[in-house]
Amino acid sequence: MTKSEHTHPTDYSDTVLRRVIWSKELDTVRELFRAYRDWLADHAGGTAGADSVASMGLAQVDRVISELPGEYGPPRGDVILAFKDSEIVACGALREWEPSVGEIKRIHVRADHRGPGFGPILTGALLKRALELGFERVRVDTLPTMAAAIEFYQEMGFKPIPAYWPHPVPGALFFEWNAAESAASAPKHRRAGRTRARGRG
Repeated sequence: MTKSEHTHPTDYSDTVLRRVIWSKELDTVRELFRAYRDWLADHAGGTAGADSVASMGLAQVDRVISELPGEYGPPRGDVILAFKDSEIVACGALREWEPSVGEIKRIHVRADHRGPGFGPILTGALLKRALELGFERVRVDTLPTMAAAIEFYQEMGFKPIPAYWPHPVPGALFFEWNAAESAASAPKHRRAGRTRARGRG
């Protein structure tokens, strides 16, 4: 790798977040979800559940891609895109898990845009959209190797919960964010997001 490939941004003030425009960006979301799928295949390949991931997790992502917008479209889902210099650098999706409960899925950040601080910005935008959709709680799962994600989820008020679906990767972790319990800290997260990235839409 070159030196530039090891360098990650620390300032996201020029990163713009907005909701997807399905009529124009369906193929774009498909490409982003495929990139997420490739990352998942590479990342989970060294775990004890690699075979199970290949047969269950990846097949599930393939189905989601083929059915887009599906459950990530209106009226109970959405996708947030992140742009830098008019190029898409990240996405995150939101869907309804059950009445009043949403779920964050398919978070993918381009390799050259990964760095400390961006995960909470994207997650904060998804939580804001979740509130707009009327979700009182939001769930997320992550792999046990994703130390940075686990840390910022907990810092943002996500609390560990029992598994709510049969994840194919052994040791997968599950979290839930409660809007009422996080009301006091939510304004701080929104301020942080506005100072680091401009949101619109």
